[in-house]
Amino acid sequence: MKRAEYKVPGGKLLAAEVQEKGGALSSVKLVGDFFMHPEEAIMSLEEALTGSPLGEIDERVESFFAEGDIILYGVAPGDFVKVIRLALAS
Repeated sequence: MKRAEYKVPGGKLLAAEVQEKGGALSSVKLVGDFFMHPEEAIMSLEEALTGSPLGEIDERVESFFAEGDIILYGVAPGDFVKVIRLALAS
């Protein structure tokens, strides 16, 4: 499992634990001191990313937030992409 943390400038801490297999995300866990409403949306985001080819992470995150009525505090959708990419590079 690969892990990375990212401190959003002027915002919150975001961490990702990921596993990659065959060029796709096989496991994704996102945690931090940010707020997301509804709270269970974080699990839905993790599920939406699991199985995602590495080249489609940006699109999956953008699509997830564009389709849902989700409110974020202290982070933005692109911050999730950044921390996942940092974890993959670790």
